Amino acid sequence: MIQIQSGPRNRVFFISALLALTALVVAACGETEPATDDTALATAPPPTAGTADRSVSGVYTVGSGSEATFTVNEKLSRLPLPSDAVLRTGDISGEIDLSGGTASLVINLHALRSDSTRRDGYVRDRMFPGQPEATISIGEFPEIPDSFASGESFTSTVIATVNVNGTDADIEFEIEARLDPDRLFVLITGDFVWADFGMTAPVSGLFVVTDEVHVEVLVAAVR
Repeated sequence: MIQIQSGPRNRVFFISALLALTALVVAACGETEPATDDTALATAPPPTAGTADRSVSGVYTVGSGSEATFTVNEKLSRLPLPSDAVLRTGDISGEIDLSGGTASLVINLHALRSDSTRRDGYVRDRMFPGQPEATISIGEFPEIPDSFASGESFTSTVIATVNVNGTDADIEFEIEARLDPDRLFVLITGDFVWADFGMTAPVSGLFVVTDEVHVEVLVAAVR
């Protein structure tokens, strides 16, 4: 487990962290599938009527319903045109303390799956053989508007410190959050390049991967 420190700049109250997992998008060799946009906040259940139990406080546990999606463009030598390779995992855990203004997130990199077992094995065995988890910690939340407690969505731009394979990187993400009486939903989107983590884009005689990786993470947490 890798412990990381949050950057000095304005941060999001929960998981900017997810970027960490970004680096895992490192998809290489294997068939590809078109990228999908199914991690939108709209996938979360609609708000529950009533606001009596809503408050911007308490500890929320991250778990079921969370999903991270990483997309990178790749060109396979056997195909005439490039396409998007997509890796996903729902193996995300952590804790968000709205009262204390802290958060931690752990993502299982070895649980990433795509449409190709060869690609999945490459990510698991060659990219992160000794580091199956990416851990992110946030020590300071941004100001949360009063309307958030009544169920209205809250959007912001945050800078998160992410650690992948022992290297920290500060990356900017857009977040959209919503609070139900007993659940917290956060959609995090952003992009990174391999150099942010001291890496180079995977390449071989069979494939070429572009330098930019896109990540979308839907975090679901319960009080």
